[in-house]
Amino acid sequence: MKTLIKNYLILLFSVNTIIALPAYSQKKAELVKSMWPIKPILIDGRLDDWSDSLSLYNEATKLYYNLANDDENIYLAIKNSAPESLLRILARGISFSANIEPKKIPAMVTFPLLDRTPGKKHVETERPEPEEIQKRILERIKEIRVDGFKEIIDGGISLYNTYGIKAAAAFDSKNNLVQEIAIPIRLLGIDPDRKEPITYGIRINGFQGPAAVQQREMNAFDDMYGGGFGGRFNGRYGGMYGGMPNRNFAPVRISTSTEFFIKSSLAEPL
Repeated sequence: MKTLIKNYLILLFSVNTIIALPAYSQKKAELVKSMWPIKPILIDGRLDDWSDSLSLYNEATKLYYNLANDDENIYLAIKNSAPESLLRILARGISFSANIEPKKIPAMVTFPLLDRTPGKKHVETERPEPEEIQKRILERIKEIRVDGFKEIIDGGISLYNTYGIKAAAAFDSKNNLVQEIAIPIRLLGIDPDRKEPITYGIRINGFQGPAAVQQREMNAFDDMYGGGFGGRFNGRYGGMYGGMPNRNFAPVRISTSTEFFIKSSLAEPL
Protein backbone atom coordinates (compact mmCIF):
# COMPACT_ATOMS: atom_id res chain seq x y z
CA MET A 1 0.00 0.00 0.00
CA LYS A 2 1.30 3.44 -0.93
CA THR A 3 2.07 5.46 2.15
CA LEU A 4 2.69 9.09 3.01
CA ILE A 5 6.35 8.76 2.05
CA LYS A 6 5.24 8.30 -1.55
CA ASN A 7 3.61 11.70 -1.45
CA TYR A 8 6.73 13.20 0.08
CA LEU A 9 8.89 11.77 -2.67
CA ILE A 10 6.40 12.83 -5.34
CA LEU A 11 6.86 16.40 -4.19
CA LEU A 12 10.58 16.07 -3.68
CA PHE A 13 11.70 14.32 -6.84
CA SER A 14 9.19 15.24 -9.51
CA VAL A 15 11.51 17.13 -11.80
CA ASN A 16 14.01 16.68 -14.58
CA THR A 17 17.66 16.58 -13.57
CA ILE A 18 18.46 19.35 -16.03
CA ILE A 19 18.38 22.82 -14.53
CA ALA A 20 16.72 25.30 -16.87
CA LEU A 21 18.13 28.79 -16.65
CA PRO A 22 15.39 31.42 -16.55
CA ALA A 23 15.81 34.88 -17.99
CA TYR A 24 17.93 36.87 -15.59
CA SER A 25 15.98 39.83 -14.30
CA GLN A 26 17.66 41.47 -11.37
CA LYS A 27 15.53 42.53 -8.42
CA LYS A 28 16.56 45.06 -5.83
CA ALA A 29 19.71 43.84 -4.11
CA GLU A 30 20.25 44.12 -0.37
CA LEU A 31 23.61 45.58 0.62
CA VAL A 32 25.54 43.15 2.85
CA LYS A 33 29.11 42.92 4.07
CA SER A 34 31.42 40.17 2.88
CA MET A 35 33.67 38.74 5.59
CA TRP A 36 37.41 38.08 5.39
CA PRO A 37 37.94 34.61 6.94
CA ILE A 38 39.74 34.61 10.27
CA LYS A 39 41.05 31.16 9.35
CA PRO A 40 40.92 29.20 6.09
CA ILE A 41 37.40 28.02 5.24
CA LEU A 42 37.19 24.26 4.84
CA ILE A 43 34.36 23.30 2.49
CA ASP A 44 32.83 20.43 4.43
CA GLY A 45 29.21 21.39 5.15
CA ARG A 46 30.05 22.48 8.69
CA LEU A 47 29.92 25.99 10.13
CA ASP A 48 32.99 25.77 12.35
CA ASP A 49 34.82 28.27 10.12
CA TRP A 50 32.05 30.88 10.26
CA SER A 51 32.56 32.75 13.50
CA ASP A 52 29.08 34.27 13.81
CA SER A 53 27.28 31.13 12.59
CA LEU A 54 25.36 32.71 9.69
CA SER A 55 24.06 36.07 10.82
CA LEU A 56 22.20 37.02 7.63
CA TYR A 57 18.64 35.87 6.91
CA ASN A 58 16.25 36.09 3.96
CA GLU A 59 12.56 35.80 4.80
CA ALA A 60 11.36 34.87 1.28
CA THR A 61 13.56 31.77 1.05
CA LYS A 62 13.81 31.03 4.80
CA LEU A 63 17.59 30.79 4.47
CA TYR A 64 20.33 31.82 6.85
CA TYR A 65 23.52 32.69 5.00
CA ASN A 66 26.88 34.47 5.09
CA LEU A 67 29.22 35.66 2.36
CA ALA A 68 33.00 35.73 2.57
CA ASN A 69 36.05 36.10 0.37
CA ASP A 70 39.81 35.99 0.49
CA ASP A 71 42.37 36.64 -2.25
CA GLU A 72 41.39 33.47 -4.13
CA ASN A 73 37.73 32.57 -3.57
CA ILE A 74 34.19 33.76 -2.98
CA TYR A 75 32.53 31.70 -0.23
CA LEU A 76 28.86 31.18 0.54
CA ALA A 77 27.40 29.30 3.51
CA ILE A 78 23.67 28.54 3.63
CA LYS A 79 21.37 26.85 6.13
CA ASN A 80 17.66 26.24 5.62
CA SER A 81 15.25 27.06 8.44
CA ALA A 82 11.93 25.72 7.08
CA PRO A 83 10.67 22.31 5.83
CA GLU A 84 9.38 23.71 2.54
CA SER A 85 12.77 25.17 1.63
CA LEU A 86 14.49 21.86 2.42
CA LEU A 87 12.16 19.99 0.04
CA ARG A 88 12.96 22.30 -2.84
CA ILE A 89 16.69 22.39 -2.09
CA LEU A 90 16.91 18.61 -2.24
CA ALA A 91 14.77 18.48 -5.38
CA ARG A 92 16.67 20.97 -7.54
CA GLY A 93 19.32 22.63 -5.46
CA ILE A 94 20.29 26.23 -4.82
CA SER A 95 21.77 28.38 -7.58
CA PHE A 96 24.44 30.92 -6.57
CA SER A 97 25.46 33.51 -9.16
CA ALA A 98 27.88 36.41 -9.30
CA ASN A 99 27.05 39.19 -11.76
CA ILE A 100 29.75 41.70 -12.67
CA GLU A 101 28.31 42.70 -16.04
CA PRO A 102 24.74 44.06 -15.83
CA LYS A 103 22.19 42.70 -18.32
CA LYS A 104 24.23 39.56 -18.94
CA ILE A 105 23.53 36.09 -17.61
CA PRO A 106 26.02 35.64 -14.76
CA ALA A 107 28.23 32.68 -13.94
CA MET A 108 26.21 30.31 -11.79
CA VAL A 109 26.78 27.26 -9.58
CA THR A 110 23.88 24.96 -8.60
CA PHE A 111 24.19 22.63 -5.63
CA PRO A 112 23.27 20.09 -4.31
CA LEU A 113 22.18 17.80 -7.14
CA LEU A 114 21.11 14.31 -6.13
CA ASP A 115 22.11 11.38 -8.32
CA ARG A 116 18.95 9.37 -9.03
CA THR A 117 20.40 6.52 -11.03
CA PRO A 118 19.53 3.07 -9.64
CA GLY A 119 21.89 1.91 -6.92
CA LYS A 120 22.10 -0.70 -4.24
CA LYS A 121 18.71 -1.53 -2.80
CA HIS A 122 18.22 -1.46 0.96
CA VAL A 123 16.21 -4.30 2.47
CA GLU A 124 14.67 -2.77 5.57
CA THR A 125 13.64 -4.97 8.48
CA GLU A 126 12.99 -2.07 10.82
CA ARG A 127 12.55 1.68 10.64
CA PRO A 128 15.78 3.49 9.64
CA GLU A 129 16.99 6.15 12.02
CA PRO A 130 16.88 9.78 10.75
CA GLU A 131 20.67 9.82 10.67
CA GLU A 132 20.68 6.85 8.31
CA ILE A 133 18.20 8.52 5.97
CA GLN A 134 20.28 11.71 5.97
CA LYS A 135 23.38 9.65 5.20
CA ARG A 136 21.67 8.05 2.20
CA ILE A 137 20.61 11.45 0.89
CA LEU A 138 24.13 12.88 1.22
CA GLU A 139 25.63 9.85 -0.51
CA ARG A 140 23.57 10.77 -3.57
CA ILE A 141 25.23 14.18 -3.92
CA LYS A 142 28.02 13.63 -6.43
CA GLU A 143 28.23 16.70 -8.64
CA ILE A 144 27.90 20.45 -9.03
CA ARG A 145 26.21 22.14 -11.98
CA VAL A 146 27.93 25.12 -13.59
CA ASP A 147 26.57 27.60 -16.12
CA GLY A 148 28.00 30.73 -17.73
CA PHE A 149 31.71 30.19 -16.95
CA LYS A 150 34.02 31.10 -19.83
CA GLU A 151 36.49 28.32 -19.02
CA ILE A 152 33.98 25.52 -18.29
CA ILE A 153 31.35 23.86 -20.47
CA ASP A 154 27.86 24.20 -18.99
CA GLY A 155 26.69 21.09 -17.16
CA GLY A 156 27.62 18.85 -14.27
CA ILE A 157 31.15 18.65 -12.85
CA SER A 158 32.50 16.34 -10.17
CA LEU A 159 32.74 17.40 -6.54
CA TYR A 160 36.44 16.65 -7.02
CA ASN A 161 36.88 18.80 -10.12
CA THR A 162 40.13 20.48 -11.14
CA TYR A 163 38.60 23.94 -11.64
CA GLY A 164 38.76 24.86 -7.97
CA ILE A 165 34.97 25.05 -7.52
CA LYS A 166 34.08 23.36 -4.23
CA ALA A 167 30.78 22.50 -2.57
CA ALA A 168 29.70 20.35 0.35
CA ALA A 169 26.53 19.65 2.31
CA ALA A 170 25.73 18.13 5.69
CA PHE A 171 22.87 18.00 8.18
CA ASP A 172 23.39 19.77 11.49
CA SER A 173 22.20 18.63 14.92
CA LYS A 174 18.77 20.21 14.31
CA ASN A 175 18.29 18.40 10.97
CA ASN A 176 18.86 21.54 8.91
CA LEU A 177 20.81 21.19 5.67
CA VAL A 178 24.02 23.22 5.68
CA GLN A 179 25.80 24.00 2.41
CA GLU A 180 29.12 25.62 1.64
CA ILE A 181 30.26 26.78 -1.80
CA ALA A 182 33.62 28.20 -2.90
CA ILE A 183 34.21 29.69 -6.36
CA PRO A 184 37.63 30.93 -7.51
CA ILE A 185 37.62 34.67 -8.13
CA ARG A 186 39.58 34.18 -11.35
CA LEU A 187 36.84 31.97 -12.81
CA LEU A 188 34.29 34.73 -12.19
CA GLY A 189 36.45 37.27 -14.03
CA ILE A 190 36.63 39.48 -10.94
CA ASP A 191 39.66 41.69 -10.41
CA PRO A 192 40.94 40.95 -6.86
CA ASP A 193 41.46 44.71 -6.43
CA ARG A 194 37.93 45.55 -7.51
CA LYS A 195 36.27 48.16 -5.29
CA GLU A 196 32.81 48.28 -6.89
CA PRO A 197 30.12 46.09 -5.30
CA ILE A 198 29.31 42.75 -6.90
CA THR A 199 25.71 41.55 -7.20
CA TYR A 200 25.07 37.97 -6.14
CA GLY A 201 21.92 35.95 -6.69
CA ILE A 202 20.72 33.11 -4.45
CA ARG A 203 17.82 31.03 -5.78
CA ILE A 204 16.03 27.97 -4.47
CA ASN A 205 14.94 26.31 -7.69
CA GLY A 206 11.23 25.58 -8.05
CA PHE A 207 9.68 22.46 -9.53
CA GLN A 208 6.49 21.38 -11.23
CA GLY A 209 5.04 18.51 -13.26
CA PRO A 210 1.97 16.34 -13.84
CA ALA A 211 1.18 13.61 -11.34
CA ALA A 212 2.24 10.81 -13.74
CA VAL A 213 5.71 12.27 -14.13
CA GLN A 214 5.98 12.82 -10.41
CA GLN A 215 5.01 9.20 -9.78
CA ARG A 216 7.72 7.90 -12.12
CA GLU A 217 10.35 10.09 -10.49
CA MET A 218 9.23 9.03 -7.03
CA ASN A 219 9.28 5.33 -7.92
CA ALA A 220 12.80 5.64 -9.34
CA PHE A 221 14.01 7.24 -6.15
CA ASP A 222 12.21 4.75 -3.92
CA ASP A 223 13.93 1.93 -5.82
CA MET A 224 17.28 3.32 -4.70
CA TYR A 225 16.35 2.30 -1.17
CA GLY A 226 14.92 -1.09 -2.03
CA GLY A 227 11.25 -0.09 -2.23
CA GLY A 228 8.69 -0.42 0.53
CA PHE A 229 10.51 2.36 2.33
CA GLY A 230 7.44 4.43 3.05
CA GLY A 231 5.75 3.24 6.19
CA ARG A 232 9.00 2.82 8.12
CA PHE A 233 10.31 6.18 6.95
CA ASN A 234 7.26 8.27 7.81
CA GLY A 235 7.09 7.66 11.52
CA ARG A 236 10.34 9.36 12.45
CA TYR A 237 11.67 11.40 9.58
CA GLY A 238 8.34 12.70 8.34
CA GLY A 239 7.48 14.07 11.74
CA MET A 240 10.77 15.86 11.79
CA TYR A 241 9.68 18.07 8.91
CA GLY A 242 6.07 18.63 9.79
CA GLY A 243 4.35 15.71 8.08
CA MET A 244 3.53 15.12 4.42
CA PRO A 245 0.79 16.23 2.05
CA ASN A 246 -2.28 14.28 1.09
CA ARG A 247 -1.69 11.85 -1.79
CA ASN A 248 -4.69 13.12 -3.73
CA PHE A 249 -3.21 16.49 -4.64
CA ALA A 250 -4.11 18.02 -7.99
CA PRO A 251 -1.58 17.57 -10.84
CA VAL A 252 -0.71 21.24 -11.01
CA ARG A 253 2.33 23.36 -10.32
CA ILE A 254 3.69 22.52 -6.89
CA SER A 255 6.19 25.28 -6.37
CA THR A 256 8.05 28.06 -8.12
CA SER A 257 11.60 29.22 -7.63
CA THR A 258 12.36 31.78 -4.94
CA GLU A 259 15.32 34.08 -5.22
CA PHE A 260 16.91 37.13 -3.72
CA PHE A 261 19.88 39.35 -4.54
CA ILE A 262 22.62 40.78 -2.40
CA LYS A 263 25.30 43.31 -3.20
CA SER A 264 28.70 43.40 -1.59
CA SER A 265 32.20 44.70 -2.13
CA LEU A 266 35.13 42.35 -1.72
CA ALA A 267 36.37 42.19 1.88
CA GLU A 268 39.95 43.18 2.61
CA PRO A 269 42.44 41.38 4.90
CA LEU A 270 41.95 42.03 8.61
